[in-house]
Amino acid sequence: MNLLAIDTARDEGSIALLFGGSVVSEVPLGKGPGFGETLFQAIERLLAERSLALRDLDCYAAATGPGSFTGIRVGLVAAKALAEANRKPLVGVSNLRALASLARGAAVRVPVLDARRGGLFAGFYAADSRAIRPDAYCQWTELKPELESLGATLVSNEQGLFEADGALAAAGDAVWQAAPAGLAAAVARVAAGDVAAGRACKPEEVEANYIRRPNARLPRQPQTASR
Repeated sequence: MNLLAIDTARDEGSIALLFGGSVVSEVPLGKGPGFGETLFQAIERLLAERSLALRDLDCYAAATGPGSFTGIRVGLVAAKALAEANRKPLVGVSNLRALASLARGAAVRVPVLDARRGGLFAGFYAADSRAIRPDAYCQWTELKPELESLGATLVSNEQGLFEADGALAAAGDAVWQAAPAGLAAAVARVAAGDVAAGRACKPEEVEANYIRRPNARLPRQPQTASR
């Protein structure tokens, strides 16, 4: 399988090429905004390095957020346009799900991203990247009892969350795993698994994952995860 993955949802953008079933290259796009100005040139260079054309790709993947409205739209619109023009399927992957896939040895992974103003975007995922519950907005005070109940491990690529002025400053010595800033390679691997499972979509069926409060919050009662 040959697949191109695009992630421009957050501050650090990247693209990745999965070739023959394995990720062979991940290219950072630097910091946004402004991904739209360099994205297609970066894609052209990445494919040229492998002597590939867009028609040689079997599928496209895009990070769907959460993140900045503009960043999410840049990557998602680009992936949809490429998939439609080349008559290929598209897989949308939550940035939180991509983060969860990078955790090591944890039965339940809780990926977290900065939602600004002291809030968090959080998800709950099993080791096979299956969502235990929908991605949501929350505060640390809401998230902490959920972590303890499930014996879950935090994973993030934003170390600033744990610093003195971060949304997880109160987490103290809570166990967490650091992930790379660029997530396109993780998006590609997760998407490849979805394709193999028959979950690829028509481009128009893939939607952004904005997660906006107050309509997307953690449930009041903890839910038990299957292990």
